[in-house]
Amino acid sequence: MKSAALALAVGIALVSVACGRGDAPKNRDDIAVDATAVLPDSGTLHSPTAADVVVRDTRVLPNAFNGGDTLDSLRARYGASNVRVEDIPGAEGEVTRGVVLFPDDPTRRAYLLFSDAENLQGLALVRVVDHDSTWTLGDLRMGTTLAELVARNGAPIEFSGFGWDYGGAIAGFHGGALEPRDNNWPRTGFRLSPRTDLGEGLLQLPQGDGSFSTDDPKFAQYGTDIVIGELTLAFPRAATQ
Repeated sequence: MKSAALALAVGIALVSVACGRGDAPKNRDDIAVDATAVLPDSGTLHSPTAADVVVRDTRVLPNAFNGGDTLDSLRARYGASNVRVEDIPGAEGEVTRGVVLFPDDPTRRAYLLFSDAENLQGLALVRVVDHDSTWTLGDLRMGTTLAELVARNGAPIEFSGFGWDYGGAIAGFHGGALEPRDNNWPRTGFRLSPRTDLGEGLLQLPQGDGSFSTDDPKFAQYGTDIVIGELTLAFPRAATQ
């Protein structure tokens, strides 16, 4: 069932992290206008909607989306040609109807799932999986190494092994700086993945559904071989019929 696939994606793939906002993008294309907004396809000005006013830096995940986003609001904000309705693949072969944002641009592509998948209303989950993506969670970005994450956390990080659908999911931060401090929404998170250029070295990394910790000496040498491979942003799911 598609609703079950969405619940599974939100419940398992998401791990909340505490992260700063980072510097605002310098490219004006990445900054929404506060007082008036430009329609992407027409170049004309219109009175701002609530979504226009809330959105700020559109390469920073916590700022770029609203829980009330719909197919129509995304088309108005990003341009209809940049918002494509597709079946989004999930874990264990499940697919859910959703939206691919900037489908032809891997630097901006994102996969969006909704509480109401049939009508594409009520944004529930945003996933970024392209290794050269420019989306960020504050100053965390695709390719940030596990060694950098451990240094920032100031404590070991536990994660699941690779080679299966939930590989690289964070299991714990041992009370470090990245440990979630509250349950406020929206919630940001990330998953780990092997570096894309490892080749056969991939087989030397932790494999399978066990939990592995960065303070295990056996894995200390792989701190730069494991990187952030997915960014997520989740909103509370709205009740649907």
